[in-house]
Amino acid sequence: MGKKPVLLPARKVNEFPDIIELGNLRNKFSGKTLFRSKLYELTTGNLGLLDDIRNEWFFHELIAYARASLDVNMVPALKKISGSASFSESTRQYAIEIEEIIEEKLNGMKNIPGRIAARDETDKTQYAQFLLAGTRFPQTTEILRLLRDKSPGLKRLALFLIGKFKMTDMLQEVCNCLSIKDIGEDAFSVLRDFGNMAPKELDKCYLATAGNIGTNKAVLRLLSLSKPSRDMSFLFERLWSSSRQIRETVLATLLDLDYKVGERERTRLKKGIFETYGTLAWIVTGLVSLQDNGNSLLEDELKKEYSRWKNFLLDLQILTYGTGVTYNPKTDPEGKDEISKAIPELAEIVFGVGSRNPDDELSERKTVEKKLKKLQRHFHCDVPEYGKLLEDIINCDYNLLGIWTKACAIRSIQTINNDETAESIAALLFSPEELLREEATKLLARTGRDLYKSVSARLPFGSRKSTDRIISGEFDEHELVSEKVKFLSDCFQGVDNDSLLTLAEKTEVVRNDQSGIYSQPYDSILWSFSKNNPDPELYITYDEERDLSRVIKDIRTSCFFCYVLPLRFLREFIFQYPENAFAIYRYIESKEA
Repeated sequence: MGKKPVLLPARKVNEFPDIIELGNLRNKFSGKTLFRSKLYELTTGNLGLLDDIRNEWFFHELIAYARASLDVNMVPALKKISGSASFSESTRQYAIEIEEIIEEKLNGMKNIPGRIAARDETDKTQYAQFLLAGTRFPQTTEILRLLRDKSPGLKRLALFLIGKFKMTDMLQEVCNCLSIKDIGEDAFSVLRDFGNMAPKELDKCYLATAGNIGTNKAVLRLLSLSKPSRDMSFLFERLWSSSRQIRETVLATLLDLDYKVGERERTRLKKGIFETYGTLAWIVTGLVSLQDNGNSLLEDELKKEYSRWKNFLLDLQILTYGTGVTYNPKTDPEGKDEISKAIPELAEIVFGVGSRNPDDELSERKTVEKKLKKLQRHFHCDVPEYGKLLEDIINCDYNLLGIWTKACAIRSIQTINNDETAESIAALLFSPEELLREEATKLLARTGRDLYKSVSARLPFGSRKSTDRIISGEFDEHELVSEKVKFLSDCFQGVDNDSLLTLAEKTEVVRNDQSGIYSQPYDSILWSFSKNNPDPELYITYDEERDLSRVIKDIRTSCFFCYVLPLRFLREFIFQYPENAFAIYRYIESKEA
């Protein structure tokens, strides 16, 4: 191949919204969510962030929180709001009122709690707030008592104390809170504030929470933000995780940290690069088969899988080679390294001239066939028979192809005509993935009811209750996870379907009656559907709106059913997938406008 490198395209970087971008949004949901994410900074005196925020709802939430908590640590923020001409007269006045209430409370206090032990929650909260506002270094025992309390609010204050006073000996306790409901985001904020003091404990946290994808990704984000100057071999080893999501996140983190690989690491990476090219070659064989059989649904999903693996491969090569892939026989004497020789040619096939547009490179059958012939010089990859391809997709590793792609493969099977397919579909009835269980059951309802009867008795009661309804035809289409995903995908455009599965499974279907809509919790997003109009009306109820009926009465009388998604799940999703935050914020902004 010579020494001339194959130039690689620029890598795609996940763009996380910054404080200015978020602060310029106007909707109530983004304002409330932004305030919650910045609570630690506000409580510990970072008032500069207020200058970058233009969302009125953020300040309403700040003042409402100060009123509810009567937290002395909110007084500096209230003073800044009340003294700034950039805020409306009503907002400034509201801030002054709450500031006066807090100061009046302080002036009227005869005794400030002297310790945490043997106090009720109100006294404990008050004591912790005063500790946080003061300069006395808290005792470890005080912090531990707060962390062991059942109240999320007290746990939160304990975390804030650890962060403000930089109690490095308690970093492990903060890391442990990353996985705890209601305070995980607070723990993240505190750990981010520790900067490069935290990586060692973050490494331990990662190992302790192995298998918890959400926590692992949060740790990796923190490592990226902390810019550790120490040896990062721990992080490099995570590239070989069994989780595709983790591998992608680790790779992006290493590139963000400008990690320099050693020769032994480079040899290992080359093997991973070659294997990934093999994965792309297999996907291309599948695309040829799907195009021959006119399966555009699955073809579109497999193209997305190709693009995702291609992006991963690009990052992998940039980490290994930099911006250009080359083979230098001087570094690989006597041509012993066959992988090194093959990679530049493969890079030319996948990333070279004529294939730089990811939307066009696999659009025509001739283009796909041409690419396959070139890849076949390096891999044994024949075009599979259509039925065999569908079965291979269904049975392949979850980290090779996504759950949504597997579901589309199941949907593509018209009939079960052999024992192998029957076994594969029956096994999916026991899958932990609700989507795959539903799609397998729908297939059995069409073509294999006897097979379902033979295995249904072994299903867990909860799963069997749902699958029985699908088999009997009692299950409405809009109750299916697949329908919820498609709906949410139309709302939150740009978010991939596999990510949306977590939201779809939390989205409930309720009827427009007393036991349905009126029984739903506040702080939810509701989509109201009518029988004759496919476009729903959107309603958002917040936690301060205790009388849900006041909102529900506005729903049109022709409402057929509603999708209901509690906002806490939406906030959790934004925390776990910050790269998708704007897709959600923009949608809500457009609807609220």
